[in-house]
Amino acid sequence: MTGTGRRTGQWRGRMALAVVAAVAAALVDDGGAAPARGVERPARMEILLARLTPAEKLGLVQARLSRPQAGQAAIVTLPGVPRVGLPAVRMALEGNQGAHGAASPLALMASWDVGLARRVGQASARSARATGQAAFPVGGVGPVGAGRTRDGEDPLLAGSVMGAMAAGLMSGHVLPLFGNDDAGSARPSALPGDRMLGLYLAIGQAHGGGILCRTAVAAAHPCGDLDRMGRTIREGWRFGGMVAEVADREADGDGMSRQPFLLASIADGVDLEGSPSAADGLYVVALRQALRSGAVPWSRLDTMAERILRTLDDSGVIDRPPSYVAPQVASGAVSGLSSVHDPLLDEEMAEGAVLLQNENDVLPLAGTQADPVLVVGTGGTHDAARAVAEAMRRTGRAVRLAADSPGDGGVPADAAKVDCVLVFSDGRQDDRLIAALAGNGGHVVVVLLSDDPDRPMPWLDLVDGVVQAWSWRGGGASALAALLTGQKDFAGRLPATFTGGRAPADVGQAGYKAFDRAHVAPLFPFGYGLSDRARFTYSDLRVTRDGTRLVVSFGVANAGSGAGRDVPQIYLDLPPGVGDAPKRLVGWRTVQLAPGQGAHLSMGIDAHLLGQWNASALEWVVPTGDYTVSLGAHAANLVRHVALHLPEMHVPGALPPAPAESTVRDE
Repeated sequence: MTGTGRRTGQWRGRMALAVVAAVAAALVDDGGAAPARGVERPARMEILLARLTPAEKLGLVQARLSRPQAGQAAIVTLPGVPRVGLPAVRMALEGNQGAHGAASPLALMASWDVGLARRVGQASARSARATGQAAFPVGGVGPVGAGRTRDGEDPLLAGSVMGAMAAGLMSGHVLPLFGNDDAGSARPSALPGDRMLGLYLAIGQAHGGGILCRTAVAAAHPCGDLDRMGRTIREGWRFGGMVAEVADREADGDGMSRQPFLLASIADGVDLEGSPSAADGLYVVALRQALRSGAVPWSRLDTMAERILRTLDDSGVIDRPPSYVAPQVASGAVSGLSSVHDPLLDEEMAEGAVLLQNENDVLPLAGTQADPVLVVGTGGTHDAARAVAEAMRRTGRAVRLAADSPGDGGVPADAAKVDCVLVFSDGRQDDRLIAALAGNGGHVVVVLLSDDPDRPMPWLDLVDGVVQAWSWRGGGASALAALLTGQKDFAGRLPATFTGGRAPADVGQAGYKAFDRAHVAPLFPFGYGLSDRARFTYSDLRVTRDGTRLVVSFGVANAGSGAGRDVPQIYLDLPPGVGDAPKRLVGWRTVQLAPGQGAHLSMGIDAHLLGQWNASALEWVVPTGDYTVSLGAHAANLVRHVALHLPEMHVPGALPPAPAESTVRDE
């Protein structure tokens, strides 16, 4: 089933990622059925594969791309094989409009909460299946990076949070597809180390899923040169799922000119092709010719088909396909789920909104309930401003909503009549209005509703408060109102360095590591976030070795006047000449503490977080040398340190089991 978003331009949409599957019930024309799940999976896949004819295998490895119609997304379809009980799988390129999911990977990562991410995945699975979808995009960790403004900048954070979301999808029998969430044009020559680690962690947590590369124009295959990446994920990680690539449209020229790229993608390790060439049958023609000539061995076709089957089977899609839902009724199904998902949207906002500045203790909002607050919406934030204003009124707070016709100079006339103005902003076009409001004499709190970590804030010294609340998607107003009025404490931490528009040249790839290398202070560091009433202190940092792992323990206490959630972070300083930056994030924990309460936390740090990936040896290598483990509130505020010497260690690259839970005990 498709989403309901409009297709314009190059068929790109807000959630433009590929591959959300709507699965029709399997109709068996000769009494056949997929082998029973009681059969061991390798045998099950062998039985199923052996029952497929060569023509059916060719049909399985191509995805047919339908042309978009007004108001609907483009559809990629895996036709299935009803004769053997394989359901048809329809994939919506604009995917998941209406299905539950974070506004962006950054918004979910800002919670630093893997438990929340898993619940988001479970909710996403429920809404996806209710609308006929059986696959779901998981951004932030794909092989083609969308950049730090979409994916975040730390592989451990991205891999852990998005991997937990993917695990939630898997538990609901929905297939997670790890990939870039827009039809961009980036093509890696090999998977970079940081992105490799994030993808490695995400797949390891999900224990399944597929890898997706998407591009707007199929000038070459979107995954780029997968030769080295393929050896890493297949031989090193022992990843058995599918690698798919989808191109929205062909490059200039006829589709036949793309045949060399199609065959190159097969040689490089792509298992599923979704492009206009596939829709037009050119892919199958080229592949059939290559099979007959011996350019592509028949065993390669078997491998491609087996990986696709395995990926679908891992998520339960083969045996538990959702019912087909026609496009015109999907929106109604989503509406029926909205009341169920509202509490989770509030939880995402409550944990992910980040308090960046709180001068003069402007938050929580001071004054009596009778003191009015003026709420100003700008640009595309009017709906959000109205929703938050209404939520604040429900708490008994007096609120004025700025009229659509502003006063002189764009400043609402009511701005001079209130002690505090809340201004919602989604872009740099609002800078002059924010500065004008700040010059009006009262307190000003800016609520940022965008995912841009590089936005300049020329008005920062003029305003009292700044809240980063991420892109608005119609939910979370009650939680944001509770944060602003002090019913909840801010708990979010930045998943990307906020540069203020000035940063080292390579910040787009490296984030806080680029600032470390350049010895430059960012506007707001990676991991940063204030609490309006809680104040956390750290103590008793201890580090021991357990084989190839480190075990880290420490104390944290709340010395503030109110309860709050903290996110203590562990960083590792590397020996000179090792790695791509002086330090890296290697762990964190979240803990809720009442005033005066303390806790002792511990965590294990595996070797793949300590070392580097050796693509030749297909293993993680920890170089010998002197390391420092540091504890603090964010990347630029580390207050406890333990130095240690590590010997050289080599660890196989196979995907790890699910990470161990942290231990927390009250003091």
